[in-house]
Amino acid sequence: MTALLLDDERLALDALRVKLQRVAPDLRILAECQEPARAETLIRQLHPDVVFLDVEMPGLDGFSLLSRFPEPPFEVIFTTAYSEYAVSALRVSALDFLLKPISETELRAALDRLAQKRQTPKAAPLHAQFNKIAVPSLKGLSFVPVQDIVWLEAESNYTIFHLLNRQKLVASRTLRDFAETLEPLQFVRVHRSSLINLAHLVEYVRGEGGTVRLADGSEVEVARGEKKAFLERIGLGG
Repeated sequence: MTALLLDDERLALDALRVKLQRVAPDLRILAECQEPARAETLIRQLHPDVVFLDVEMPGLDGFSLLSRFPEPPFEVIFTTAYSEYAVSALRVSALDFLLKPISETELRAALDRLAQKRQTPKAAPLHAQFNKIAVPSLKGLSFVPVQDIVWLEAESNYTIFHLLNRQKLVASRTLRDFAETLEPLQFVRVHRSSLINLAHLVEYVRGEGGTVRLADGSEVEVARGEKKAFLERIGLGG
């Protein structure tokens, strides 16, 4: 695996490099950078597997830098001295959030999660005649009939499958991975964290965005930004 380290403090970069060399000697550090703008260029040139990203930096903070990669082809591990950024890190699906001074135990655990995620196959549809989707979990693969999926819910780097009979399945992939497979079918995004199966749509309650009620009794918020596309998908226009 390869990594890029970004922190505006030289001492912090040195400390992170030393700890990485101890806990993951096979990890190849492609570059170390103290300037976010330069880091953006390096990321695009070097294509690291993971970016260790500080949050508070002059000129361009870590979240602003990450926003320049709408579909980042790399994993992100935030490193910061400020715990209040943890929720924001979850919202952008960071692999991990490490508080300075960084514990080698937590650093090793983060890299273990990275290795596990890279080894787990992406969700992939089976042959159309089976009408099932392969759902990777930490245990292996589950083969789920598409018609049994009521809705999907994003939970950090994982996805919760809400199935018929109120069953749930936690998948070790992001909602975006499954959306690529399911949206061409009868699924529609109603929120950045929710993808519903229109076959199980029971009711839509109007509002600023509105709410949908599904066959399993779930009530799922429709984001204002997704409302127009959702209504068009179900034939109600804007």
